[in-house]
Amino acid sequence: MLNSDSPYTNTGHDEYEDAFRLRKELLSRCEGMSLEELFKGNELSTEVGTCYNIENESKLKFNTLSVKSAREKILSDLKLLSGIGEVKAHKLRSEGYNTIEDLTEHYKHKEEALKLLKIMDDCDTCCTADWISGWYPKSHPLVLFSSSFNDDDDFIFLDIETLGFFNQPIILLGLANVSGKKITVNQYLCRSIEEEDAVLSSFLTHVLPESVYVTFNGQTFDIPFIINRMKYHNIKKDIDKVHFDMLHFSRRAWSEELPNCQLTTIEKYIFGMERKNDIPSSLVPEFYKKYTKTGNPGPLIPVIEHNRHDIITLAKIFSKLHEKWNEMKF
Repeated sequence: MLNSDSPYTNTGHDEYEDAFRLRKELLSRCEGMSLEELFKGNELSTEVGTCYNIENESKLKFNTLSVKSAREKILSDLKLLSGIGEVKAHKLRSEGYNTIEDLTEHYKHKEEALKLLKIMDDCDTCCTADWISGWYPKSHPLVLFSSSFNDDDDFIFLDIETLGFFNQPIILLGLANVSGKKITVNQYLCRSIEEEDAVLSSFLTHVLPESVYVTFNGQTFDIPFIINRMKYHNIKKDIDKVHFDMLHFSRRAWSEELPNCQLTTIEKYIFGMERKNDIPSSLVPEFYKKYTKTGNPGPLIPVIEHNRHDIITLAKIFSKLHEKWNEMKF
């Protein structure tokens, strides 16, 4: 995950110095240790080879709207139909047409209202989000609310770490699923570059027909990057899914009150959390190369923790925005 607010471009000199001091300390502390000793996980076998899987489970308060609430909020916005602006919506309400459902009785708007209702009755997240995006920006709260037509365990919270841009290998692919009051993070690690195809194959086992992606700049970076690496390894599978990119929603929600919309900034100001021993995204390749060169797994610690924190924060942002926007009227 890289974005225009990323430390890739904005990192200060002190952050780099701190990161390299941390790397030196980790190399010393973990000398002689194996990766398996340091990270409790398991070797995962796939049809194309093996990779290393690290799984963590933690508690998470996760809030989304019920299908009923999401439906009511979306159908309360008359402006989702052609020819209805603010003035026309006010006039229609004065005539007793308070919802799009009411407009199924209106001579002019009946046909279009019935079409949208059919989509809503089918609980079609993709078509609902596309319909709303035809009238509002893709960062609009109603677009986010269309996610409520999916079950919580349909969401894949996703983040990748790579050796750079432009067809460089993926070295770590992390994803999470939410169930009940817990979040389970699976991180698929390349112990060497040769394991990238196994990492991709492991990811694909999570991609189901009903899956929905939740990322941070993943529409621009993570998913296109994964697709490109799949092509490189001749892995043929359609992974096109409904996608909610939290970077755009976060900018809409907090850009005026936060210094920037980096994940770590949102963590600090919105969730009251501050990471320790984190490294800038731009140094992930450097730390990984040090691991492969020396065989010392120490430099992987901040890489894996950075990735895991990003994924959990993604789920928190997704939940927080549902809470924040639930009070809005449309």
